[in-house]
Amino acid sequence: MQIWSFIFLFLAACSGEKSPSPPPAAKPLLLVTIAPYQTLVQEIAGDGFDVQTVVPVNADPHMYEPTSRQVTEMQRGQVWFRIGEPFEKKLIPLLAQVKKHDLREGVAMIEEIHCDHCTEGHGDRHIWLSPKQLSIQAEAIAEQLTQQFPDQAGEFGRRLVLVQEELADLDRDIQEFLSAASIRTFLVSHPAFAYFCRDYGCEQLSIEQEGKDPRPKEIEQIFRTAKSTQTQLAIALPQHNNKGAQLIAEQLRIPVRWVDPYAANYEETLRKLAGLIANPYEEE
Repeated sequence: MQIWSFIFLFLAACSGEKSPSPPPAAKPLLLVTIAPYQTLVQEIAGDGFDVQTVVPVNADPHMYEPTSRQVTEMQRGQVWFRIGEPFEKKLIPLLAQVKKHDLREGVAMIEEIHCDHCTEGHGDRHIWLSPKQLSIQAEAIAEQLTQQFPDQAGEFGRRLVLVQEELADLDRDIQEFLSAASIRTFLVSHPAFAYFCRDYGCEQLSIEQEGKDPRPKEIEQIFRTAKSTQTQLAIALPQHNNKGAQLIAEQLRIPVRWVDPYAANYEETLRKLAGLIANPYEEE
């Protein structure tokens, strides 16, 4: 009997299921307000971090309101890179334990544009649509990450150098795209591209006025301005009403092209915009 008991125990041990391995530890969570910064922060932080956006894809950050479930998820974040959108004021006290950094700090802000929602008295917030300003923000991101995770300072610094080199290349490429562009004025449904225009000598004619759809008189004035400047391009944005831009473009017989300023791949967005200004009639 003893030998059979031994064999039974031996077989049971061999056939028994292995105890499950413990789940991997959660990566530190970093928060960003919009998708372009998810790309930028991930490039500097590396794969050891989860980077999540507060505003969902295709939502208008100017009008967004987070749900209680989303707030609960955000509360495990360790750093939040914010840009001053109106909804952030309500979130700040709810995320008291999360370290916050305003990416407008150190940026040469543009104060006056035709959109009350975009300024809120603190300047135009579309600060990621300029390689020069993104480079400044990348440095601030690396600095904040170093303060929070000092043991990884060397890696953050190494990645920062690579990101800034890529941004410098992007800046040179955009200048080259636009070097032969004799007309740099374009229609746009929402005035998102003021920093791009400042950097590269362009002008955006915004259909939206003070954050509102234009009145008939304003449409007429924009049409006359676009005609007198020989505008050859209209830009439509997925998050905004584009009927006015499409109407004027139809009257001027110029193409309407779609550009999403909130797309995650900021480099692709900026290259696309420069290419459209340089060659508005080229098929996408």
